[in-house]
Amino acid sequence: MRLKTSLLKEPKHKELVSCVGWTTADELYSCSDDHQILKWNLLTSETTRVVKLADDTYPIDLHWLPRSVGGKKQTQAESFVLTSSDGMAIQNIYNLIPLCAYVI
Repeated sequence: MRLKTSLLKEPKHKELVSCVGWTTADELYSCSDDHQILKWNLLTSETTRVVKLADDTYPIDLHWLPRSVGGKKQTQAESFVLTSSDGMAIQNIYNLIPLCAYVI
């Protein structure tokens, strides 16, 4: 197994990336101190901003929780949980919309 890496000419995040989550073998999401969640397609090198977080939200951990149907995993995760440095957890089901915040 080899890990292939590459550097972008211009970074997509403006601050430190604090967490990433893989949804499929060729797609991942990243969160950063620039308050953005980006979706990365590794096959096409396309990057899309999914959501802009509040200015006082600093993500520290990200989890994708896939739902299995009939013992088979689906191609995309259906539940998304993001925790931040202020003790908040942002949970969402079905493609990041709507976001609901819970205090832990």
